[in-house]
Amino acid sequence: MAPTFVKTCLFLAVAALVPVASAAPADPPKAEDASAASQYKNLGLTKDPTAAQAGSYKLDPHHTSVMAKLAHMDLSRYTLRFDEISGSFDYTPTSSTASNLSITINPASISTGDSTFDKRIATRYLEVDKFPTIHFTADSVKIVGGHATVSGTLEFHGIKKPLVLNTTYRGSAQSRMGFSAEASFKRSDFGVSQWIPLEADEVDVMIETEFVKQ
Repeated sequence: MAPTFVKTCLFLAVAALVPVASAAPADPPKAEDASAASQYKNLGLTKDPTAAQAGSYKLDPHHTSVMAKLAHMDLSRYTLRFDEISGSFDYTPTSSTASNLSITINPASISTGDSTFDKRIATRYLEVDKFPTIHFTADSVKIVGGHATVSGTLEFHGIKKPLVLNTTYRGSAQSRMGFSAEASFKRSDFGVSQWIPLEADEVDVMIETEFVKQ
């Protein structure tokens, strides 16, 4: 009998005695993950603005970001973020309108990822010692088909000018409402004209926010 044939037979015999390992059972979901899935299922998320709760709403700073974007030497469109934001409005679902919208930003909270650069922008460009707040107000906001054009007044660097926020209504869930918004303006209109055109005059603003019923 050929040696190779004998070795093959011995291998098959040993293999037959070795139990086949079954696939390991999947780990059960962590309790926090199961809770999150359950909570999301029961949110009652809706895009219908008439279904949101009536009342006064306050901005949730943990789920809000305000970023500005402008061109540098026309080579990049870098972003600036503001980390201290507050705001509120009153909501009437029967007419899908918000009133008394007020947003306040601390310009000293600007963040680019470089603290030295942040300080230079805050002191030299925004002059935070003279102008400690950026403020936006709008008397009335109407939500139509998931969108709203929010016309209000921006007070920036001590100057007030009209500003339009093109707003998307993200919906409501229980006591929360969510929005995204964009706007553009020229900083020179507000007296911030240093280094134009090396630093672009046109500023784009991008907002993501949630408000919570009080």
